Amino acid sequence: MNNTTDSDNNWAELVSGLIAGWEWLERLLAALWNGLGWPHSALIMFCVLICLFKDEIRNVIPRIRKFGTDGFEMESPPQAQQATNEGELQEPPVGDFPHIFGVVFEAVTREIEGKDMAEAKQFLVRDSAGWRVLCFFENIYSNIFGGQIQLLQLLNQRGLAGMPTAEAEREWSAYKERFTPALDDWEMDGFLAFLIGKELIIKSEDRIAITFTGHEFLIWMTKYGRSTNRPW
Repeated sequence: MNNTTDSDNNWAELVSGLIAGWEWLERLLAALWNGLGWPHSALIMFCVLICLFKDEIRNVIPRIRKFGTDGFEMESPPQAQQATNEGELQEPPVGDFPHIFGVVFEAVTREIEGKDMAEAKQFLVRDSAGWRVLCFFENIYSNIFGGQIQLLQLLNQRGLAGMPTAEAEREWSAYKERFTPALDDWEMDGFLAFLIGKELIIKSEDRIAITFTGHEFLIWMTKYGRSTNRPW
């Protein structure tokens, strides 16, 4: 019985404290507004809000791309990238695009008419592999960061010798500083994980080098007009 009474008293004290605090805040705001006038009061309230939400505001400002009468547009913060390969066999997306799938299916059927089984198989395998390469590079490009493309280009200039890890760490520090605070939570290993997972680079204890796949990805970008200007 005493425990119940104590709990009720504690709860009543908590509620009373909250009400008292709220009333004090109301009196303070009213005093500021009436005593200083609305311009000064609004300025003080604005400064208080800036202090309370300074971290959130600091993260938003670098992401603003355009500002105008209709508001402003922002870039999304960098997200974790998928580092797995896309080489596994998958069912064709017939249900997603039935019309164009039917058109292409008929075109391929006409192309293998008159070929024997071995020739048709070789044709289909080569054709499928070629399209898979293009889809693989498109998938990489849709997820890659601009800084990762710049690193690939730099490594491509170095050739098979690659780049010492110490130099790569200096490049990473400069790159991270350029995009602070958006990349404050990122580390170099996480930044390289996507490139390693896609087999665009190889990393040893003391060097980083571009692979043949990474070199051909840059060729694909040039051939198909893909821009090197990417976020981050």
